[in-house]
Amino acid sequence: MQKTGYVFKYSGFRVINTLFMLKLSSRKFLSVTLRVFVLCILLSCNQDKFDKAKWTDTNDPLFPSSDRPRMLDDLVSNHKLVGLSYAQLISYLGKPDAKEDKSIIYHIIIDYENDIDPTYTKNLVLTYSKDSVITSLRLLNTAYSN
Repeated sequence: MQKTGYVFKYSGFRVINTLFMLKLSSRKFLSVTLRVFVLCILLSCNQDKFDKAKWTDTNDPLFPSSDRPRMLDDLVSNHKLVGLSYAQLISYLGKPDAKEDKSIIYHIIIDYENDIDPTYTKNLVLTYSKDSVITSLRLLNTAYSN
């Protein structure tokens, strides 16, 4: 490997060495690179473990908790909701945001953009039997057109 200015010649290819372009020492360059890498990993892990206090916490009764989208994957994947009784589910997740026929609905996302009506919603819909046992769950994504 032969150094020529800011460019190294290696196996016939010219590779720009950002270390010299940024005029950073190798230790400082490694430190900055490692911090950027760790930050990217932390930002890609956009999910939290389910926490009832965060799930039920809301500043505005018209909007669901801002923590719900990040906890949803853990809740659906790692917590057995199907098979619980209606009373057990309510004690576990709190009061539902809506009820229809034989379904319990928890709002995950309600996006209004710049409109008075929602433009997008994401809901967790749990269906229960006549014996008040949760029989199924599904995620319902709805985009509304103007």
